[in-house]
Amino acid sequence: MAKLAAGSKARQPTLNPAPRVKPAPRLPQALIDELDRRHEGMARHMARAVVTLVRWDSSTGLPPQRDAIVRACSAGLDLFLAAAREARPATQEELRRVAQLGILQARTSESVEPILAAYRMAARVAWDEILRAWRGHPEATPEAIMLVANYVFAALDQVAAEVTKTYLHAREQHMHRGTRAHARLFHALISDSFDSELELQRQALALNTPLATNGYVAVVCKLLIGSRDGERGGHALAEVAAALEVPRGALVHATDPSTLVVLWPIDAPADAERAREFVAQLQDEAGQRSGNLRARVRAGVGGYHPGLHGIARSYLEAQQAIEVGRKLRPDSLVHGHDEVIPQLVLAQNPLLAERFVKHSLGRLMDPKLRNRSQLLDTLDAYLARGSVKDAATALGLHRHTVLYRLDKLKELLGRDFDEPARRLRLQLALDLQKLL
Repeated sequence: MAKLAAGSKARQPTLNPAPRVKPAPRLPQALIDELDRRHEGMARHMARAVVTLVRWDSSTGLPPQRDAIVRACSAGLDLFLAAAREARPATQEELRRVAQLGILQARTSESVEPILAAYRMAARVAWDEILRAWRGHPEATPEAIMLVANYVFAALDQVAAEVTKTYLHAREQHMHRGTRAHARLFHALISDSFDSELELQRQALALNTPLATNGYVAVVCKLLIGSRDGERGGHALAEVAAALEVPRGALVHATDPSTLVVLWPIDAPADAERAREFVAQLQDEAGQRSGNLRARVRAGVGGYHPGLHGIARSYLEAQQAIEVGRKLRPDSLVHGHDEVIPQLVLAQNPLLAERFVKHSLGRLMDPKLRNRSQLLDTLDAYLARGSVKDAATALGLHRHTVLYRLDKLKELLGRDFDEPARRLRLQLALDLQKLL
């Protein structure tokens, strides 16, 4: 049995010994001590290079505060020295401290590229300082210098990756917070739910959204696909509006998925007309982007009422204008509140409006009248276009058909319905009939 056991042991495979882990190369201690001694001066030198040599302009925003840059450079040196001293990668906490500039840049809504350029510049300055500190040192062999270079640029790669990740995360959070804050500001303006204009101005400046103190006109816009409002037309128009030029102080916001509201600043009487021109540009751009869908814009423009507290009234008027315009002139692009005031005033008293309609249109209001709908359409087109030819084109009829119907209308309304005062009453009666 002993022999068998011995044979059995002899046949057991021998386990290979675990491979020896090669220790990570370390920087010479003399270099680390020298860099520790020069730490404070190197951080200042790196910060000075970042401020003076990195390109900061209107596209990148103002540079971060100098003390923030010094802290970031100091944290970068700490990261490099700790990793070199202990021959290990940087920890998340060390990377987090270095990446603070990414968060600051995200909060200013600017590009991360100048921050990455700043770290590259700081790394180059640090490399020059390391070479200067080690010049003439007996341990400064080519192999040791290559080792130092590997540490410097490995640390730079880690920092660049962490800064980018931190920037993107902070930027996303900042944009979400900014979007919500912007929406709250916008709704406070259109609902007149604020007490102090000064406090609202302060909130707007914190969002980098200066307000026009003279006031605004409100423009309510819908995107139509065929004859119906687009379900997400407000968001689609917001994307289109973002590509157009607007004056300083203008505010654009999709108040619901189908509605875009523009608050257009008014500094001079001509600015209200520019708001209409903006709607025309919105129409052109939306039409081009929609392609075969041939989407079009319908807009209501409120009146101008001074000050920030006047915005809510203008917004209400813009809503009324687009709703009345939808019924009166469904093919028109812009409906101004001031242009439909007579219809709105009379429509607020339905009994009085109905009485006016019956008095003005007379026998045309009889539901038993033959071809009543066609006669009403012809009268509406003739009064709106002003000529038989244009009315026939609008209705898609031969001019002789229109002339025949006009003769019939003269029998029903009297021969004087072409007189200016009578035409005005008839047009107002036709409009009110659509609103009742």
